[in-house]
Amino acid sequence: MSKTILLAVDTTSHTAAAADMAGDLATGTGDRIVVMHVHEFAVGRFGKIQVDCADGEGEHVTAEIVARLTAAGIEATADIRKTVVGHIARTIRDAADELDARMIILGSSSTYDVPRLPFGSVSLRLLHQSSRPVLLVPMALAPAKDHVTAPQTSVTASATS
Repeated sequence: MSKTILLAVDTTSHTAAAADMAGDLATGTGDRIVVMHVHEFAVGRFGKIQVDCADGEGEHVTAEIVARLTAAGIEATADIRKTVVGHIARTIRDAADELDARMIILGSSSTYDVPRLPFGSVSLRLLHQSSRPVLLVPMALAPAKDHVTAPQTSVTASATS
């Protein structure tokens, strides 16, 4: 297995936490990171239309992440792919196989996948389709809350006679 981590990103805000996690792992292992965005197209009678994001947004996000990782001393490259609607997970899985990736990392858009179960999400599909480890990183790791204890009160009983 190669020393490659595949970081799959989209144009939402939850990719930052996944990029940070990939960077932390690569720093410790010396892996290179391939930052991938998959454009999704709907194909119909009148041609095809990009439905995942505005034109150029995916490229912008991947370039930003690659620049940030490279500045931190991590070998990183961008990879932009295209697929038809509903096949993003398969495209990511196939790319991971091509790259012989050690693992796939992607951000989770919510804290749970239950609302999406009837349709499935990319992360859920990838978990079921991939033969490689898949790491889902939550939007933002919540800071640890200080353990708060209830104030102790002393109860004094006075005896009256």
